[in-house]
Amino acid sequence: GTLKKFMDGKGFGFIENSDGSGDVFVHFSQLTSGGSEDMVVGSEMTFDIEIDDRSGKTKACNVTITSAGDGDSGGGSYGGGSYGGGGKSYGGKSGGKGKGKDKYSPY
Repeated sequence: GTLKKFMDGKGFGFIENSDGSGDVFVHFSQLTSGGSEDMVVGSEMTFDIEIDDRSGKTKACNVTITSAGDGDSGGGSYGGGSYGGGGKSYGGKSGGKGKGKDKYSPY
């Protein structure tokens, strides 16, 4: 299949199944090699499908990247920018930043 969407800060995305059966949920922890930084939109990958015990939904497992993607979703930023930044702002936005602004800002 082909990686169609990937959320850097959260570590999951969706693979478009090449047999046309729809999109499959994928988490980077299911990669047989590499990490979330290797999950680039457009990557070709092979995978098995299993049922997630908790959600009852299908998900990809034993995911192997067969060819790297071109990173439609902003090639340059995927490595440093949005990957690291995504993690930080994810925590910051929900906790510190939002609250801090209201508390200290007179406006």
